[in-house]
Amino acid sequence: MLNNFLTLIWIVLVICIFYFWKKKLNRKYMWGSIIGLIALTFLIGSLPQNKPVKDTSKSTEVTSVSSSSKSTSASSSSKSSAAASSNHEKKPKRNQFQKMILKHRAGNLELGTSKSDVEKKLGKPDQDDGQIVLYDNFKLYFENSKLVGGDLPAIQKKVDKKIAKEKQERQEEQSKVTGFAQSFGRKPVDAIQSMPSVYRTTQDDNGNTVYGWHPEGLPELVRVDSANNNTDVYLYDEHGKNNMLGEHLYHGRTIYQKQQVNNNGYDY
Repeated sequence: MLNNFLTLIWIVLVICIFYFWKKKLNRKYMWGSIIGLIALTFLIGSLPQNKPVKDTSKSTEVTSVSSSSKSTSASSSSKSSAAASSNHEKKPKRNQFQKMILKHRAGNLELGTSKSDVEKKLGKPDQDDGQIVLYDNFKLYFENSKLVGGDLPAIQKKVDKKIAKEKQERQEEQSKVTGFAQSFGRKPVDAIQSMPSVYRTTQDDNGNTVYGWHPEGLPELVRVDSANNNTDVYLYDEHGKNNMLGEHLYHGRTIYQKQQVNNNGYDY
């Protein structure tokens, strides 16, 4: 009853704002109505949501049997009626303003919010199927009890933003890995072999020299120097070719020694 009365006042204030703005300009009354509308909006939003109303109607059965059968029938009827009353709950009735406030609160939820925290902010859902939760006429999606999406535009916008950010991070990491692979492939053999604590060295079944390097914060890289003086660098993959060669990142000629420069600036 209180919610309906406050909603009526809210509508009157909206009409007053329009009247003192368009029909009869009065800035004093217009701004007074705006302030009153804002204050009333926060007041209505802070009021508790209507709780589900349980259906407590009971059906009465009339029988014309003996007194003992009457008492048994009345007892079973009472139990079934109580069970039906506890299992069937009506959805809470919300006016248009309460629906608007509910959607606004839902749109402010952050992805990753736990289901319990969502219920604290929005109240008990109208329907909960585990991964899909229904409030009024919108849905929220959960995985492992964490909010991952919904059909509200405000939440879908956050999902799109998250996907775009993850895509950009993958592209940046791929570019960084490629750069490290090129640096690894162009490093002279004598420089690699002089640092056994950084680069591990083995031989594969084909007689190629294989070097392993794991840059900090990046996937492990594998360099293969073949007998024909070619160098290839791959991502390490235990399920890949030869149980270690994954995506191919670099190909070039093998450099055995660092080129030295004389005083005249010419290689020798």
